[in-house]
Amino acid sequence: MKKYYLLTIFAYLFAITIIAQPVITYSGNAPQIGDNYYVSAVPYGGSFDPGSAGGNQNWDFSDVQPVISATSAVVDATTTPFTSDFPEANIAYVNIPATGTYSYHQLTTSEMFYVGVVMDSDINHFPDSKKEMQFPFSYNDVYTDTYFYIFPSELMLIHERGTITVTADAWGSVKTPAGSYNSTLRLKEEEIYTDSVWNTGGTLMSVTTHSLTNYNWYTADSHYPVLSIEVTDEGASSMAYATQTGGIEDNPLLSQITIWPNPVDDMIEVKLSDAVTDKMEIEIVSTTGQPLIPLKKSGNHQFSADISRLTPGVYLLRLKGSSGISATSKFIVKR
Repeated sequence: MKKYYLLTIFAYLFAITIIAQPVITYSGNAPQIGDNYYVSAVPYGGSFDPGSAGGNQNWDFSDVQPVISATSAVVDATTTPFTSDFPEANIAYVNIPATGTYSYHQLTTSEMFYVGVVMDSDINHFPDSKKEMQFPFSYNDVYTDTYFYIFPSELMLIHERGTITVTADAWGSVKTPAGSYNSTLRLKEEEIYTDSVWNTGGTLMSVTTHSLTNYNWYTADSHYPVLSIEVTDEGASSMAYATQTGGIEDNPLLSQITIWPNPVDDMIEVKLSDAVTDKMEIEIVSTTGQPLIPLKKSGNHQFSADISRLTPGVYLLRLKGSSGISATSKFIVKR
């Protein structure tokens, strides 16, 4: 009897171990068009220890005091002003509120690449893109990639060539000021890169080599890291953590909302469940956060709006209550 009892315990412990080691997957972790990312951060100047590698780790950063916060959105790259400059990109990141910066990426079911960026109207299409994610990716998995960027800097051009090695080097629980995550996988990204600085006449001015290490913690269903720590070769470090744990569809308020039809042609209807007692303001916004059309109350817990003037594409329905509770849901205009 004791022998079988012990075997049962071992089987139970083994099952816990499997659960505690999440796998990075396309369905669970790839960014999705319509996602909003809410992040708080401590820029360089701090001293953050990412902790040890290995299994069953416990990381506690719950006492970190954030300095800045930011919001970005994932949009369809073809809806951005510079889509023709990045034909291979199918998603882009934009800041909210919009600042004119666009980060372009190519996402497939097996991997994601960083292909270029636009800043202050400077278009930088990378000759050799950087692999950012691989699906699936589990504990002890490794991949290596090379990349080549060109950045204009005043009257100079910076050529950056680098190699990145990504290892899923640890798993366990992590605490941030935003919450606790009992099952996370940590990805360690080690970069070695060389910057060659050229003047406009084509003369090489300087060559420097640096290293950079990033640590990113993911849950099985977070579309972006719940925690990130970056450490330079000089020992300076920064930290960022998610203040919401997933894409825009993870807000519990969304389970109380019905949108129809979706896709929509000319008139959108929204109904809130009777459980929503807060007075809500509802409006349609662009994927960059620009207000477009307010919804008017059309019945008990019902709202509607004529959207016939909107061009086909992806839009967001933003709800805000008087108590501060808010949520954003995605819908599609299609004709």
